[in-house]
Amino acid sequence: MPSRDRERTRRRLLDAAFVEFAAYGVAGARMERIARIAGCSAGLAYTYYGGKDELYDAVQAEVVDAAAVEFDASDLPGYAARLYELQHRHPEFARLATWRRLERRGTVSRAAEVEAIRAVQESGLVSSRFAAEQVLELVLAIASMWSNAPAVSSDHVVRRRTVEDAVRRLIEP
Repeated sequence: MPSRDRERTRRRLLDAAFVEFAAYGVAGARMERIARIAGCSAGLAYTYYGGKDELYDAVQAEVVDAAAVEFDASDLPGYAARLYELQHRHPEFARLATWRRLERRGTVSRAAEVEAIRAVQESGLVSSRFAAEQVLELVLAIASMWSNAPAVSSDHVVRRRTVEDAVRRLIEP
């Protein structure tokens, strides 16, 4: 029974940290708030994760990466649409990604995605008018462009289609 309680506490800490980091970023997040939301002491939070940076890394690895949409270089419009859907349904993912770009520059390696795009460019499925790195950044930007804008349900369908169409036009050979 104790191991299950430890796992439940660890999960509550991750969930609380996800909310805290999405709202305040790493710099603004407070371990005391995270612990309070998780229903444990700050000392226990430090025992589990060592500190705020380690907890942030755990959130990235266990919460964000687990919810990540499947990347498919041969279907970049579909990937962008799925990413838009995730951010529409869960805006905290978009906020956390923004904080990550602001506070942890250069720590995200997208080498595998860039290489996959390069391969589909070489096969002729995706235009080579932009470098593979630029294609990836443009696809991510298009998918995220409405992440902070409120949408009524009818806008959502149009926005999703627009994201998909914009990426399709961007990459067409």
